[in-house]
Amino acid sequence: MSEPMDQTNYQSLFRIGRSMISERNITRLCELILDEAQSLTGADGGTLYLVDEKHPASELRFAIVHNQSLNMRLIAEPQGSVFPPIQLYDSQGNIDQHHVAAFTAHAKTLINIDDAYDNTQFDFSGAKRFDAQHGYRTKSVLAIPLLNDMNQLIGLLQLINAIDPNTGDVVDFDEQNEPMVTALAGFAATAIENRTVSESQRALLVDLAATSKPHEIIERILDEAKALTYAEGGTLYLIRDNEAGDTVLEFEIIKNNQLDIYLGGKSGHPIPFPGIPLIEENGALNTHNVAAYCANSKKVVNIPDVYQSTDFDFSGARAFDEQANYRTKSVLTLPLLNHRKEVIGVIQLVNARHPDTEHVIPFTQRSIPLLKGLALYAAIALNNQILVSDLKNLLDAFIKTIAKAIDAKSPHTSGHCQRVPVIMEMIAQAACEDTEKYQDFKLSDEEWYELKVSAWMHDCGKLATPDSVLDKSTKLHRMLDGIDAIEARFAAMKAQLRIAHLEDLVENPTDKNALENLYKTEIEKIDDDLEFVRTSNKGGEFMSEESKERIRQIADYTWTDVNGQEQTMLSEDEVYNLCIERGTLTHEERQIINNHMTVTIDMLEGLPFPKQLKRVPEYAGGHHEKMNGSGFPRGLTGEQMSIPARMMAIADVFEALTAKDRPYKDPMKVSLSLTILKRMVEDQHIDPDLFNLFVRKRVWEKYAKAALAPEQLDVTDPTEYLYEPAQHANKPLPSQASGR
Repeated sequence: MSEPMDQTNYQSLFRIGRSMISERNITRLCELILDEAQSLTGADGGTLYLVDEKHPASELRFAIVHNQSLNMRLIAEPQGSVFPPIQLYDSQGNIDQHHVAAFTAHAKTLINIDDAYDNTQFDFSGAKRFDAQHGYRTKSVLAIPLLNDMNQLIGLLQLINAIDPNTGDVVDFDEQNEPMVTALAGFAATAIENRTVSESQRALLVDLAATSKPHEIIERILDEAKALTYAEGGTLYLIRDNEAGDTVLEFEIIKNNQLDIYLGGKSGHPIPFPGIPLIEENGALNTHNVAAYCANSKKVVNIPDVYQSTDFDFSGARAFDEQANYRTKSVLTLPLLNHRKEVIGVIQLVNARHPDTEHVIPFTQRSIPLLKGLALYAAIALNNQILVSDLKNLLDAFIKTIAKAIDAKSPHTSGHCQRVPVIMEMIAQAACEDTEKYQDFKLSDEEWYELKVSAWMHDCGKLATPDSVLDKSTKLHRMLDGIDAIEARFAAMKAQLRIAHLEDLVENPTDKNALENLYKTEIEKIDDDLEFVRTSNKGGEFMSEESKERIRQIADYTWTDVNGQEQTMLSEDEVYNLCIERGTLTHEERQIINNHMTVTIDMLEGLPFPKQLKRVPEYAGGHHEKMNGSGFPRGLTGEQMSIPARMMAIADVFEALTAKDRPYKDPMKVSLSLTILKRMVEDQHIDPDLFNLFVRKRVWEKYAKAALAPEQLDVTDPTEYLYEPAQHANKPLPSQASGR
């Protein structure tokens, strides 16, 4: 029987333990453990095995093999093995009791053998082959399991051939050293476990930092916490403000292996439970609920048996247990603190189970520091993602506010910036689902977001467009429609003509009938000319030279102003505007409108977009470019444009054609809109393949059902609208094809 350790041994163990705790590298730690074990026992050689990560362990991996006489020192790669691992179970799942290391691992007790060659309990044929190959003689063997504080196997030390320091002969391992070696093995198990957990948490931190989805981070945190503490269940809460404005702990994910419960997280199953309020109705902190207390106090709460606890209200747990035929016993609750020491959530773990017996046990105090480390890493990663999500939401709201501001600048483009993204996403989704032309077109989550931002910002340059141009619904429109002034002049001219007519009647009463007929003819001509000016003012697709000449003739009419000065009916500027051939904008105003694309690109290229949004300026700034290079602002051809930029052109035109809230035109039906788009394909303005995708995948129909009036959807079979190059013909565009 071994004797108690003396003071010198205690001091040696203290030194060894301190060295192990301070070693941060797992490989050097394993070397240190084996070296110290050999030094304590005088062993000539030894092996340090580590178990695999399965539970229960299925094999022993050779981490370090050392032999002084043979000058051998073999070190395995992380998670590797110098030699083929020793299996702890045979192919039928039976325990291996023949190999001394496997037996020691299962028995979890020290084995001391005087002479391996004389031993009949274990199979040392492998050792004998090794000896024959290297001219060695394995004699005394000491196998020591490395057990953690829960008596769980972490690894195993196998020492070979104790050497007498005086004679140099191989002797038996001294039984008096067994307590020292066993204590060293305990230190080693703890150090290895801590270092393994530390490296695992470091790897976890890297993984969490690379994860961009908060719900994935949340799930990973809870899974790691459960694995670390052997908990069968757990809940992760996040602090949020509910609809009533109260701060609560909201259930983000609930898991319980025993009850097969999986709610929230990535499961897709909603959690039906309301949030836990942190403040009572009377304004006091909620200290009755353990999770709320943990969040309010920032303290870890470890309860061995909730049914015996009088500090918190577990009536809800009892009711749940009765309903689910369950028994909530041990509960560990700890806060998630960010870098500012602010609580952002709470982890609550339920029913720790012993890894070997599966019995429910209290959560160990030793697991709490490890769990705190995990919680710190997790909280930082989660908080970072929450901040990123908040900033993303802020950016989204800011972008949409800009789009709304652009739409609000003019009733003639109201809602345009908000509807183009809808069509854009529909076209992109159709391309992603296509198995023909666009079978290789796929978008990641980041690329989808980039596309959405581009669509929302595609007209941001209109913020710099003067309202007088952007809002010019008629040819004479400035801030007000100039037709009113012209109508006043015509009215004045008519009044003056009537006065002259009455004066003629007084002077020539005998010519009354002739004068009345002349007056009537002149008034009818004036009214007809005014109506012509009104019609011309509204704009259209074409204005003939005859119509322009008539405007010039009307301009030469004269009327007398309030000062008695004779004035022409129309000014030069009014004539210039009324003679606009297409639409309501002059050439100069059209250039100002077109300049919004240059401004858009300048604005977006001036923003420090992160890498995943670098293509926003290109996507947003290309929707007025044309396939044949005749577009603006850069005159790009189709080959120079990305697929999303070409999609944007179709989305922009289709929305403009079908818009039902533009006061200067009636909403266009889908049939006419598709006809115009097809002609734009023929004129090499928009992408033919994307247009056919738009038609074939019935994107027009999906959008019409979502945003247009029912009477606008007048197409059932879109076959006639598909573009076929052989059918190209120079047909004039329908008269309603213009749009801003």
